[in-house]
Amino acid sequence: MTGNYNYNPSFTGAYRSPYDIENLAKYATGVAITNQDPITVSSLASGAFGNLAIEGISWLKTNKGNYRQAMNTAAQNARAMSNLYKSGGSFVNGAKLVSNASSSAQLLGLIPDAEKLAGLSKNTQNLYNQARIAAETLGQTGTAHAAKTANQLLCQANAAAAKEAASSATGLWGKFKNFLGINKASAAINTAAAKSTVGSTCLNTFKSYGGTAMLVMEGATEAVTNVYPTFKQLGAKAGMKQLGKSTVKTAASVGGWVAGAALGTKLGALIGSVIPGAGTAVGAACGAVIGSVCSLIGGIFGSKLAKKGAEKVVGKDELVLAQEKQAQELAKQAQANGMVLNQVANAAAQRLNAEGLQSEDARIAYNSLNALGV
Repeated sequence: MTGNYNYNPSFTGAYRSPYDIENLAKYATGVAITNQDPITVSSLASGAFGNLAIEGISWLKTNKGNYRQAMNTAAQNARAMSNLYKSGGSFVNGAKLVSNASSSAQLLGLIPDAEKLAGLSKNTQNLYNQARIAAETLGQTGTAHAAKTANQLLCQANAAAAKEAASSATGLWGKFKNFLGINKASAAINTAAAKSTVGSTCLNTFKSYGGTAMLVMEGATEAVTNVYPTFKQLGAKAGMKQLGKSTVKTAASVGGWVAGAALGTKLGALIGSVIPGAGTAVGAACGAVIGSVCSLIGGIFGSKLAKKGAEKVVGKDELVLAQEKQAQELAKQAQANGMVLNQVANAAAQRLNAEGLQSEDARIAYNSLNALGV
């Protein structure tokens, strides 16, 4: 609590800092004084453990009635990863082997199951089988050639499958995807990505770490919270500007998530391979939790960091710029008119009394009130 503040007319002739008045105008009207969204340990941890709880519930549902076998399988996989690390003979070599095995598992996880493969042509099935062999080879040898081959073959197979879906889609969802051109777009993207090591690796990593779903969710959030309100409140010109800004921020955020999650997964796999008890059921459970947490924290950190970088490039949102302009106009009026200053100061004081000094903006507004003597 900060107490009550009222404008004192006896100060009408005194100098008042435009900086302090603008701070009060912003705070009173709800405009951010500091444009800070710090990346804190608590925010990373809360986001990671919240998602971890969801993953845990999903695991319980998937393995319902078969928990013992699922844990035994996890223990076997953990034991294999631990032995793989030890076979390296040193930390560096062991880490490389675990990283390659993690990449191999990521690629294998993108290959359709037997039921889905059965519905594809022999040629497309053959491409997927070649991609599987290359991915397994990557886990065994860890060569750059194996990684390149596996990623490019998987993109070629995905392109072939998308082309088949575009020409012979069945069911309501399949026809809807064709109507929107999704299958043709997927075929074109995978075909282009398959031509380069970087392109195929990035696309497969993007898919493996939920990039498509993240892109939809982030895009929808930006559309609802920023793009649509900007069109509605500021008109088409500002709306189009915001659409461009939101597109860049969304792409950066999702790209950051994918890159961070990928690095976090590899780190988690390494930690899970060296922790005490690795290869046991308990060790497997601990390793799975550590791996998930590292992946989620890496994704959240990467997303936040990339989005901050994008915001520095494209600038503030159009609505924020408009609100700041309004606050600056109000500050000019308060600088010239004591009655307006009194209203602004009282509004800021009321907000401070209600919210306290928890935020950086509140502390700045509090200091500005004291500096102005109101």
